[in-house]
Amino acid sequence: MAESVTMDEPTTGTRLREQTTKVKDDLVELGRIGREVSKEKLGHAKEVAGTYLEQGKTRAVGVEDSVVTYVREKPVKSLAMAIGAGALLGFLLSRR
Repeated sequence: MAESVTMDEPTTGTRLREQTTKVKDDLVELGRIGREVSKEKLGHAKEVAGTYLEQGKTRAVGVEDSVVTYVREKPVKSLAMAIGAGALLGFLLSRR
């Protein structure tokens, strides 16, 4: 015998549409949450990268100051080291 459907009971098609709508809404919400989390993580990564950049700049200035001081205090030794490093680099590159 065929089962009769009453007006109070939703049909299978109606329930399927409702579930599909719920799933779609959940997916939209998950996408929104994913975007928010991504923005937060990107902001944090930018902050960390900025901090490392500033630390790198500070170290570079410190190294530059040290090199300038060394060259001023020992110009002949600095020149000899520069010539030696240039000759070594030239030798290594010419062997290719």
